[in-house]
Amino acid sequence: MKLRETLPIYIGVALLGLLLSLWQIHSAPQINHDAVYYLLALQGDTASIQQIGNWLFYPYLIKGISLTLGLEPEHAAWLLNILLDTLLVLAFIRLVETLGGSRSTLLWAALLVLSLPYLNDNRAEIIRDHGYWAFTLVAMIAYLHLFREFSWKNLLLWNLAMLIATLFRVEGAVFLAIMPLGLLLNTALPLRQRLRYAALTLLPVVVITLVFALMMAFSSSFQNRLVETITKAGSLLSIFTEIIPGKASLLQHEVLPQFSQSAAELTVYLGVIYSIAKDLFSSLSWLYFGILLLRRWFPATNLPGEASKVIGLYAAISFLVLFLHGAQHFVMVSRYTVALALVLLVIVVFSMEGLLQKARENPRLKPRMAVVAICIALLFADSLISSAKPKVYILDAARWAQENLPDGARVLTDYHAERVGYYSNKNNNKHYVFLRYRPGATPVEEYDYAFVRTRKDKANSKLQQLLYGQGLKPVQKITNGQQGVIIYKLR
Repeated sequence: MKLRETLPIYIGVALLGLLLSLWQIHSAPQINHDAVYYLLALQGDTASIQQIGNWLFYPYLIKGISLTLGLEPEHAAWLLNILLDTLLVLAFIRLVETLGGSRSTLLWAALLVLSLPYLNDNRAEIIRDHGYWAFTLVAMIAYLHLFREFSWKNLLLWNLAMLIATLFRVEGAVFLAIMPLGLLLNTALPLRQRLRYAALTLLPVVVITLVFALMMAFSSSFQNRLVETITKAGSLLSIFTEIIPGKASLLQHEVLPQFSQSAAELTVYLGVIYSIAKDLFSSLSWLYFGILLLRRWFPATNLPGEASKVIGLYAAISFLVLFLHGAQHFVMVSRYTVALALVLLVIVVFSMEGLLQKARENPRLKPRMAVVAICIALLFADSLISSAKPKVYILDAARWAQENLPDGARVLTDYHAERVGYYSNKNNNKHYVFLRYRPGATPVEEYDYAFVRTRKDKANSKLQQLLYGQGLKPVQKITNGQQGVIIYKLR
């Protein structure tokens, strides 16, 4: 297509994405939990740097923007996220165009990517995933060109984009290592040529690995999340030989004694798979997840065959990464599945274009088209409603701390210690220490104050029960609706 036909779509998507980002940022009551670690890490806070695994590329970008433009770190982080999210939506449309999408298909791509509620809800979140999602899509564009035609330019672009994505999340290294093998799936070429191209594509991976190994060998202080992941790669087998059997044994003895060990292990496997599917459902939305599954009703007729191979390979590697993470940590959140959801959304785009074409030819399909259109409108409406739960008491508690706590006060709290501490110390020449209370492990007598979260719909927390038992009386109560914080002076 000519540039004059597609340029208005790209410009319109960028502007709408900007407005959505500004809306979500404006609606955010406070920065998210992880944001505290990133913002403190760029200030050199050792505990925060350790918390994020010494993976400092994202905080360094925020710091660079902050120093260059003279912005507060929070504003610099939001500006960075706006730029990354703009790149994300533009790269998504470009990926669809690279797959041969018509102007109508690009409009569907714009509509779908801008209506993803989970993606829009995260526009205000200060998380490194923004960069990973965006550059993964850029990398997939380069990979598609490489799959079609091997060239050093396409190889360079693929490696560069995926390397940048890896700087945001270490999972990108897995795709760098495995995706070159996908060139073997290009059956349009002779096997010998496919083998040669795959070997050449693996060459940069070998070089990068050697450089990385030398850096590790000559620098004992070179430790970060990627190093930790690589050094533990050899123990991946223990996930299947130790971790899962151990979880299954615990499940069998504590919850389901009637199960055999093998049945308990199968239950654990299915549980991990279910958690991945559940979070993919959340990140893709109920509508697009359903369209993706109902291939008979929504066939992607114009999607080229090579796309099925590339997307299938990416989905298989993504599932492997997600499964290993879920089986090892038994923790899965929807933002881990967003990169996969965005690539799978390409199929939904071509499905919608196919449905539109068939509805024009067959009037019986128009009601289906109308129902889908109404559902997309509902997703847009959902995107305009911030999912962030207001925790006004965090700001109120921080304000009280700045006005009343002495310099160097040590505060024990049972909820959001990082954010209360961040806002209490922000623009303040005093320095407070906030620590999360852990029953049986935190000596209360070593602290000056306690900030206890309270909710009308829940029983008193263990910290509040402990303080009640000691006969302490609160010095301040801060409430907002159903929730709030009670402040105690401990000594």
